[in-house]
Amino acid sequence: MRVWLILALTFLAFGCERTDYPASTDSQQVLGNWRLVEPTSKFSTTLTIEVDQPSGGTISGIYSLKLTGKAAVNTYMATARLLNSETGSLDVDYAGSTKIGGSVEEMQFEKTYSANLDAVNRYEITDKLRLYYEHAESGVLVYEKIK
Repeated sequence: MRVWLILALTFLAFGCERTDYPASTDSQQVLGNWRLVEPTSKFSTTLTIEVDQPSGGTISGIYSLKLTGKAAVNTYMATARLLNSETGSLDVDYAGSTKIGGSVEEMQFEKTYSANLDAVNRYEITDKLRLYYEHAESGVLVYEKIK
C-alpha cells in the first residue's frame, strides 16, 4: 500500500503539465514568431516581432520594434515603441498592408485585426503573448509561439 501511495504522489508531482505560468513583461520574450489563437478564426494569422534596427533599437530605455505578419490575405507591417517593460506599456503604429483582395469575410477580418493591432497599448507574456487593445471595444489578441 505504501508503494502505491509513493507512486501516486510521484505521478502527481511530476506527471502534470504546468498551466499557471507567471505573467511577465520581459521585452526579450516578445521577440520571435507568433500565431494568433484568440480570437479564434479560420484564417491563419502570424506575427513576427523584431528589434527595429533602422531606429537604433534602444533609445533611452525605449525599444523600437518592427511587427510584420500575414493576416487572412495580406501581409502587414507596423512599428511599436516599448514604453515601459515593467508594466508592459506599448504604443503600436499600424503602418499598412499589401492590397490583395479577398472575400468579404477575409477583408472584414483583416480590417478588424488591423484596427485592434493599432490600438494595442499593453502586452503580457505567460505561455502565450497577450496584446491588450482599447478603442471602440477593449480586448486581447492572444498568440502562441511558433517553434
